[in-house]
Amino acid sequence: MLQRYIKSDQDQLEGFMKTMYVSRGYVFEPEGLHSDIRSIEPLYFETRGGFWLLKEEQSVIGTIGLKGIDSENKIGEIKRFFVLPEYQDMGYGKSMMSQVIEFARQAGLIKLRLDTEKQSYKAMSVFRSFGFYEIPKYNDNEIAEIFMELFIVS
Repeated sequence: MLQRYIKSDQDQLEGFMKTMYVSRGYVFEPEGLHSDIRSIEPLYFETRGGFWLLKEEQSVIGTIGLKGIDSENKIGEIKRFFVLPEYQDMGYGKSMMSQVIEFARQAGLIKLRLDTEKQSYKAMSVFRSFGFYEIPKYNDNEIAEIFMELFIVS
């Protein structure tokens, strides 16, 4: 079940993120590159967005965030879209994305962006299934290789 992040989720969220980054060959840096994980409320909730945890029997098996990045043009950004490898290809990613796109629509956003890596081919198939298309680089993420966008139809 997809649940909105609350402060008591913090330790579980950080444990999940560490697992996901290690599984992808990276180090989880909650005080550096991944510091947004320790600032969920101001970076996500206070920008017309949100952050959600997908849980199964109280364990986090997925996450997705939505952060407002351009209030004037009503653009949001999908962040921290992860599903544990053993739960991939079961429809969880599409379910989370569908719910967040609907949240964005109701929040008045008209465009969503995201960045990702070539190795994230399963995530990219989810993005493409919702109509995301590749665009030029729009941020300063040094790790990202692919940048995508979706117009949200009201």
